[in-house]
Amino acid sequence: MKDITNPILLLIIIALLSWKVSMGIETSSNVEIALLTLCITGFLVNGLLGMARAFARRKALMSVVWSMVYLIFCSCSWVTLRQEKDYRQELAAYNELNARWQQEYANPYTLVDSEGRTLLELAAILGKKVAVRGLLAQPEAAQAEDVILKAAMHAAGNGHHELLRVLSQRQGGFDFNRMCYGITPLISAVLNNNQKCVQVMLEQNADPNMCDENGVSPLMHAVIDNNRSLASLLIKHGADPTQKDNTGRDAYSCSRSESMDEALTPAS
Repeated sequence: MKDITNPILLLIIIALLSWKVSMGIETSSNVEIALLTLCITGFLVNGLLGMARAFARRKALMSVVWSMVYLIFCSCSWVTLRQEKDYRQELAAYNELNARWQQEYANPYTLVDSEGRTLLELAAILGKKVAVRGLLAQPEAAQAEDVILKAAMHAAGNGHHELLRVLSQRQGGFDFNRMCYGITPLISAVLNNNQKCVQVMLEQNADPNMCDENGVSPLMHAVIDNNRSLASLLIKHGADPTQKDNTGRDAYSCSRSESMDEALTPAS
């Protein structure tokens, strides 16, 4: 008789996760971590038992395969649920601040949520292009350069390249070479592998050789991550592969492959 326990368990988990998301049920991170740990433990034990049976009878290999499928599925599901929960929290915080702004007619750049994020930052995190454009048009924006810079960091890190274009089109323009949290918006986009954001900022005269607080250039970050496409894009826009960081390394010394070395060589 075929073992149908594994497929049934997987279907039950999928059904529970789908129901939780559809109902918008909130659970604390500790509960989610405990459930994930319990699932992984069960799947690992099942996998070890399957391996023991496989060695003993030279079969039951599917038990091992199913255990690996469970492990991957639960890990991905947990990450997805955490992201979905974070999105709901950020959206709720944005709606609350927006309502306060509309009711109190306060300065939108001084209203912050429980984590100290402004309305503009939350709009940038959520990718609300119309809201960002409207906030940038407010008269208070002229004295809120630091807040706008943080919004640019969020947009670059979350892959919202349209918002970066909106920032570049604001009255007076926007300087993408300013530093926040020790890095520039360009480096934030490189670290998060957001190539479209990198492209937009380079087109808006972001300096490809502007380093972080440790002297590491955007190109070096791309090379360290072995991201050839980003490295080639930065080279195309004038990044210097011989530029050294505070420890004396350059992009060539960070390269781990011949294909990356080729990407670092500018076309003659």
